[in-house]
Amino acid sequence: MNNTSKRFSLLLNRFLEKRIEQRGELNELASLFNTLSQEEIDQVLRTIYDDTLISSSLSENLRSEEMLKQILANKEDEPRPTSSFSFPYLKFAAAAILIGFAIGLFIFQIKNKQSDLQPIAISQNQLNDIPPGGNKAILKMANGTTIVLTDSPNGLLARDQAASIQKINDGQLIFDANTFVAEESSTNRWNTVETPRGGQYQIQLPDGSKVWLNAASSLRFPSQFRGKERKVELRGEAYFEVTKHSQQAFKVVSEHLEVQVLGTNFNLSDYDDTMSKTTLINGSVKIKHGDQTKLLKPGQQALLHQKEVLSILDNVDIESEIAWKNGLFIFKDASIQRVMEQIARWYDIEIEYRGPRSKKLLNGSVSRNVNLSELMNMLAYTGVDYEIQERKVIIKN
Repeated sequence: MNNTSKRFSLLLNRFLEKRIEQRGELNELASLFNTLSQEEIDQVLRTIYDDTLISSSLSENLRSEEMLKQILANKEDEPRPTSSFSFPYLKFAAAAILIGFAIGLFIFQIKNKQSDLQPIAISQNQLNDIPPGGNKAILKMANGTTIVLTDSPNGLLARDQAASIQKINDGQLIFDANTFVAEESSTNRWNTVETPRGGQYQIQLPDGSKVWLNAASSLRFPSQFRGKERKVELRGEAYFEVTKHSQQAFKVVSEHLEVQVLGTNFNLSDYDDTMSKTTLINGSVKIKHGDQTKLLKPGQQALLHQKEVLSILDNVDIESEIAWKNGLFIFKDASIQRVMEQIARWYDIEIEYRGPRSKKLLNGSVSRNVNLSELMNMLAYTGVDYEIQERKVIIKN
């Protein structure tokens, strides 16, 4: 390790231990960051990571992101950091996440004009904080019974002639089809699981297929699958793990698309906006829209633009497409509008835009389990100016 790297390591350690001097050393740390190569920075980070493993007091201290917030905040009694510091400092926070130093700090990288980023002061928006969404849903049974799954205890919830319904864990519902059904009940009995804005739920269908239902979505399905196909109806977004039955194709019908499979994993998003998309993880599916038909291979995505033209994208980033199922927001070249659409559904909030909308594309990831103010404060490091008013977020630029 050369002298420059050693000095960078020393200052970064002082920063992480909250012993760095605001004016001189902080700017020197930023300058060194711009000077060193990525390989040299990685070497320093690996060294720091190894050192902190044996320092329990430091490890505990770094578990809180308050340490980062105190330095990043533009306090009235402290000088404002120079613009040359802002973007490197953001990367230091990113490094801290990667080595486990600060939990939940959100990092975005702007596709253009990265040097224009300015640190945003932590405001009083935390006073109007909103918790993240969770496992919330309502079950509407075929016999007319409505069960609020959010408040229901685990165990057997209901039973009818066609199926028994169990809640096995918070956020997981299982439908077990009865092997014998009376002749007079041979017609399908349909059930619906609905998630509100700010809700999600997992359902195991009577055939063993699993469905993860995203916020503001609903799934309608029979208590038993009979005939030559297993048909379900979706509104919103869901991830499917379909159990293979060679004699019964599985069909998902949404407002604008029809997806037919034998056994596969895929994600279907068909909210009431300008684009519907189906992403295939494995297996094969056939997508239909009117008289348009497309066959998908793993890693491909079918896009319905403006509800009219059906097209295929290759080599789709699967991780970002199903991030919601895994408890994450992952954005790849996303506009602020696309970012805020997902945030609005998960936190059950309204979005208002004031002033010209930025054309910058955002890239990054963050847990879906943080409070709204924390997520928005993370987003603010990209230069987004915002305000939280009760259940509304105002984007000012």
